[in-house]
Amino acid sequence: MFKSIQKSDITIRPFKVYKNWTLDYTTVPIRAVEHLSGSFENNENREVGGFKEYSLYKGVKQLFYSNSAKQVGVVTNWNARKHNANQIKRYEINLSSNLATPVTSSYSNYYSQSERKYINEFQQFLDQNNYYVNDTGVIFEGKFTDVTKVYGVMDNYASYTERVLGDRFLMWSIPQRYVGEGIKPNSLRIQNYTTNDLITDDGKGNLVFDGKNFVEVTEIDIENNTITFLMNDGVFYIMDLISFNLGDEESNTPGSFVVSYNGSPNSSTEIYSFDIFTGVLYAAGTFNFPLELSRYNGASTIGNIFYSNGIIILTYGVERYRDTLEEGENYNFGDDDNWDMRFQSTKTIYENEVFLEINPNEFNYSTNPSATKFYNGDVYVRKYIPFTPGSVTSPTNEYNLDFRLVSDFDGTTKIGFDEYEYSSSIDPTGSYLAPYVTTIGLYDENYDMVAVAKIPSKPKSTPDYPINFVIRFDT
Repeated sequence: MFKSIQKSDITIRPFKVYKNWTLDYTTVPIRAVEHLSGSFENNENREVGGFKEYSLYKGVKQLFYSNSAKQVGVVTNWNARKHNANQIKRYEINLSSNLATPVTSSYSNYYSQSERKYINEFQQFLDQNNYYVNDTGVIFEGKFTDVTKVYGVMDNYASYTERVLGDRFLMWSIPQRYVGEGIKPNSLRIQNYTTNDLITDDGKGNLVFDGKNFVEVTEIDIENNTITFLMNDGVFYIMDLISFNLGDEESNTPGSFVVSYNGSPNSSTEIYSFDIFTGVLYAAGTFNFPLELSRYNGASTIGNIFYSNGIIILTYGVERYRDTLEEGENYNFGDDDNWDMRFQSTKTIYENEVFLEINPNEFNYSTNPSATKFYNGDVYVRKYIPFTPGSVTSPTNEYNLDFRLVSDFDGTTKIGFDEYEYSSSIDPTGSYLAPYVTTIGLYDENYDMVAVAKIPSKPKSTPDYPINFVIRFDT
C-alpha cells in the first residue's frame, strides 16, 4: 500500500550544530612566516612546513590582506554626529601615506558670504584625492572589495588596524576535518602557557587579548607632564599626563593613569603591566581615553581569523629575537609547544518534517500474508470469529470468514468494513482486522525505501476516523 506525499506536506528546516575541539602543536603546529625580499629563485630553498616560504607569504597577503582600502590618515577631533549634521567648523587631520610620520593639517567648514553658500574644505580635500572617511573619522583610499562574506566581518569599514600584515607573522592552518563548514565566531580560545596570555576572537574576524588591551608609549615628559602614545593605527597623540602610578606589587595594588586631551580629563585606566623596554602599556580591560579618542578604547587587534578557511594569523608580537629566523623559536609568542587552542566547528544539518494524513478508507486492512488468501482473483481476509453472524447464510461451520473487501453473499447482505460497527461488537479481540500502525516507510520516486519511522504509541487504523502522523528526521 502506497500513498503519494504532496510537496506542501514536506518541510525542510536547516540549522547549525557545533562540535568542540581542543588542539595543540601535535595537530596544528605554529608556522613562522617571513617576507623574503628578492625573487623566488633567490629564496626557493626557504621552506615552512613543506611549503615555499616566499610563495606562502605572498599567497596569504594576496588572499586575505590585499582586498581592503588603505588608511591614509585620521580626523583627530572627529565627532560623527556633528559631521553628519555639517556642524564641525574645523577638521584637524593627521595625514600620512605610511602612517609613520603624520602631517598635521586643518580644513575649515564655513559659510561664504561672497559665494552665498557653505564651503566645506574637508569634503573638497576628500573629493580631490578620492579619499573617504568612515564613521570613526578614519580617512582611507582605494576601492573596498567585500571579501568579508567569505573571510570574516571587519569591525570597522576599511579598518587598517584590523586587517594589516607586516613583514612576518605566525600562522595556524587547521585541517578541514576539524573546521567543517567554518569555525564558529566567538568560539576561538588560544591559551599561551608561557606568557599566560589568552587570545580570543571578537566574532568579526579579529584576534584580541582576553581581559587586556595595549598601546605603545613613545615618550613620558615628566617636566612638562605629557605622555605620547603611538596608537595602533600609526597616529601619535600627545596628551597631558594627570597621573601615572605603576602600583605596588607587594600590596597587590594595581597601577593606573589619567590623561587629558584638549583640556578634558578622562576616567582612570587600570594598568595591567608596562614594559619599559618596548614601551608597550597594557590596560586591564579597555582604555578610558577622552571622548574624542574613544575609538581607541576597544580591544586592539593582534591578528585575524578566517573562519571558513580555518586559517589563524597572528600579526602582533612576532618580531625576531635573533637575526636568523628559526621557526617557532625566536618569536615572543613563547615556546612553540606550550599552548593549546579550543574552538567549535560548524555543520549545517537539515530537519525534514513529513506530514501524513491517513483517511478513514486508507491503510486499514492487514497486509500480513498469513491473514489473507486468494479466492477467484479476490483477496479474502482469513479472519475467524467464534460464531456465525445471523445475517450471513454461509456454510454451517461455526467459524466463518469475514471479508476485507465488500462482498455479496445473497445480493443484498454485505459483510466487510461497511459492517464494521456490528462485526466489531461481536469480535472478542476488538481488532476486526483493523491493523495497529507500528512502522511507516518513506520511499523515493523509484520505490526505494529511504527512511523508516517507528511509531511508539502504535495507534489503530480503523475505518471510521482519520489519523495524522508527523515524521521528523535529520539529514
